[in-house]
Parts: sequence; structure tokens; C-alpha cells
Amino acid sequence: MKKIISLAGVFLTSGIIYAQIGINTNNPQASFHIDAAKDNPLSGAPSAAQQVNDFVVTSAANVGIGTTSPTDKLDVASGNARIRSINSNVGVGGTDRVVVADANGVLKTIDFTAYSLFHARLAADQSISGAATITTLMFAAPIATSPFYSYNASTGVLTFTQAGNYLVTLQASFAGIPADTQLLLGIRPVPDATYLGRGSHYSATATPTLTSTTRIGELMNYTTLLIIPTAGYQVRFTAAPNQAATVLSTEMGPTGNGNVTNVTVQKI
Repeated sequence: MKKIISLAGVFLTSGIIYAQIGINTNNPQASFHIDAAKDNPLSGAPSAAQQVNDFVVTSAANVGIGTTSPTDKLDVASGNARIRSINSNVGVGGTDRVVVADANGVLKTIDFTAYSLFHARLAADQSISGAATITTLMFAAPIATSPFYSYNASTGVLTFTQAGNYLVTLQASFAGIPADTQLLLGIRPVPDATYLGRGSHYSATATPTLTSTTRIGELMNYTTLLIIPTAGYQVRFTAAPNQAATVLSTEMGPTGNGNVTNVTVQKI
């Protein structure tokens, strides 16, 4: 008799350990399953519409709301999440990260400032013949970029992969130009059309020709806003002095050497 009771206890204990608990359902789909509307079938998996009001906890400790098959620690099938007192917990600029959702709705964090930035430097000195010739500035492979941009270093064409507003800063240094030369930097669409943005000024004095010890030109820069209408939109960055000139990739002088012609684009 004692042996029979002991065996019954073993089977009962095993059943309790491995049982799935269902509330409002006799057909639980996970270790813990609440069917709030009591609308799940007696057998088989509930439909997507029937799962909308379900709550489950799986054996892997994944929590599902509106789904009986959660794939993450918290998996919400649809709807919004709300934290009522979030305004009392203010973030810290410069160290906190932005939370975004990927294409599958999985939350992730990114450094949005770096993520939205494109920056490239002129690949080498470029000669421009003058007479208002519009020359595409050829930048090297970008040193900072993101999925918002695609740059072709062979053609000088920048492709935007997402519509939106972009802040563009162009900077260039020109050498070997006479006094009263007009310097113009621009942004033009591809295929070519009217400038999307342009900035110019006149060189008050002549700049020296390039030597082995001196490479200092006439520096100019400007910032403008581009409103990109569609994904796939293309632009090129141009220079057009009205006299023959050289656009410098770097400058050299008594205070040191370094990059001088570059472009920065940031999605805002």
C-alpha cells in the first residue's frame, strides 16, 4: 500500500512540475497562459484574432502580450506602451542613447548623432579651368556615414536613401586665384538642374601659387538646408570660381598642416 501511494506521489509531483497553467482556458499554449476573453479553442493554437487578448509566459521566461509565441523577453503583438511618470525621469544629453524600433518592431538603442551623420574630405587637389566652369568636387570615401547615405567616390554623387530634412555644410579653400575672383560652392541635383543651394564671395586679394612649403588659399564655407523629397534622390557638390583656380584638399603653413575642403551632411 505504501509503495502504491509513493508511486502516485511521484506521478503527481511530475505532473505538477511539468504542467502548464491556464486561466480561462483548458488549452494553455505556454507555461502560464491567460485567455482574458475566454475565446480560445479547446484544442489547437488560437488564431491571431483570438490571441489579441492573451497573456503568456513561456518556459524560456519570454512574456507575450497579444501573442502566444513570444520571441523576446517582452513581445507585444500590437498596441502602444505607456509609462505615465516618464517625465519625472529626465535623460542626460551626451550619454543617454535614443531608443528606436527595427523593421520587426524590436527595440534597440543607437547614438542618433553619429547615425545621422555623413562627412567626407576632398580626395586630392582639384584644378578648375575658370570661366564659371561648374566642377564636381570629388571627395574620398566618407570617414563618417550611415544608412541614410550612399556616396560614389568615382562620380562624386551622393544618394539619399530616405526622404527628409538635411543640414549641409560645405567648406573649400581655393589657391592660385587673382584678386576679385568670385568663389562659389554649390549643391546641384542629379540629373543636373538649378542649384539646390549655393554660396559665394569674392577674394579680396590674390592668393599665392602653391609651393613645396606653403599651401594656403582662400577659405569659404556655407551651410544650407536640403529638403529631400524621396528616397534615391541624388546630388553632387560643386565649385565654380570665375577664374582658373585650384581647390585644396589640405593646407600647409606655419601653424601646421591639415584637411581644409570637406562636406558634412546631417539628417535633422
